[in-house]
Amino acid sequence: MQFKLASIGTASRTELRNKLIAISACFLMFSSQPSAADMTDSEFEDRLRTYILAHPELILEAMETLSERERLAEQSARIAAYRDIFEEAPVLGIGPDMAEHVVIEFFDYRCAPCKAVHPKLQSALKDHPNVRVEMRHLPILSPGSERAARFALAAKKLHSSDQYRVVHEALWTVDGPLREPIFKEIAEAQGLDWPRLKMEMQSESVSARIDRNRNIAIDLEILGTPAFVTPTSVRFGSTEAEGLVSDWLNQ
Repeated sequence: MQFKLASIGTASRTELRNKLIAISACFLMFSSQPSAADMTDSEFEDRLRTYILAHPELILEAMETLSERERLAEQSARIAAYRDIFEEAPVLGIGPDMAEHVVIEFFDYRCAPCKAVHPKLQSALKDHPNVRVEMRHLPILSPGSERAARFALAAKKLHSSDQYRVVHEALWTVDGPLREPIFKEIAEAQGLDWPRLKMEMQSESVSARIDRNRNIAIDLEILGTPAFVTPTSVRFGSTEAEGLVSDWLNQ
């Protein structure tokens, strides 16, 4: 998000002004005599004005800090509207089911960075059993992405959680086109009812799930995968798993 001066409201400008005064006042309090306590109001204001004019970079620094604070507050408020995503029963993910901290990962079966980061996340989370990454379908990269997500969600609805995870792992390893012949092959290899799965892929419940995930992504300004959502933050694709986990634990 880019910062725009015009976006600062009255309350923000007051906060910015107070921040600048505080910074400058601290400098003046510890500068050479006479101390700020010995000055008249007029003298203090003159020195404060002189200091700010001599250090205009403070204004930019304070405004950037304020802008980031406002962005994070707005982001947290948006995430709070979808608190239920952190409370749904764990089905597909990395880490213990009953972990204290739940991170939602939005992924796409055509997302190479998603696949690249997972082995590293699995390794990193071995040392942090209080964190779980729960996966959510966000098919945005290709028509095949949506077909695969529909197939996986149909398997989730019609069969067991274990079979859903097996279907997911099979789709995760597909390098070629994500089309019906591949889905049929996976289903039959696992003894699943392919004709029913094929019908369920077009069901309202599967469509509703995908639409909901996409609407959440739009509201949280998620434009790519993988995207990791905590109750207070959104982080985008990264292969630095240790850094991701550290950030989650420090929130």
